[in-house]
Amino acid sequence: MSKSARFIDYFLSHREVTKDLVAKIEENQYTFKPTPSSMETEKLVQHILQTTYMFARLAHQQEPDQLIQGDENVSLEKQADLYTEKTLQLISSLSEEDFEKQIDVTRIFGQELTVAELLNVAIDHEIHHKGNLFVYVREMGHTDLPLYVKMN
Repeated sequence: MSKSARFIDYFLSHREVTKDLVAKIEENQYTFKPTPSSMETEKLVQHILQTTYMFARLAHQQEPDQLIQGDENVSLEKQADLYTEKTLQLISSLSEEDFEKQIDVTRIFGQELTVAELLNVAIDHEIHHKGNLFVYVREMGHTDLPLYVKMN
């Protein structure tokens, strides 16, 4: 199995759970936050989706970009689908050699990382915030929640 295919499997094992959690969030709950200092639900979900996509773009040495502008009224579920699709396109287009390329991310991390390391940081970041999202969704009253990872 190629590095790209292995990474896609790992990414989807977590992203599918993120999407399952997002599907439980009603539009009237987008502004919910469990504590006064917490991010609003909509902002947290967008942060997860946009950051992983940004890292995938950086892996291609492309500037960060947003697929959906703040004034567009697009449901979180549709945003999750779009960002997942575009992130997968970027990752699947990486060659085996690309995973060993050094990417200058000193502005963000203070050092260069290989594409493989950068993409692993992206997944670690998503896992971290997916944990936050579990708390949000439980606080919204949902008790039937998915396992933290989907096994194939």
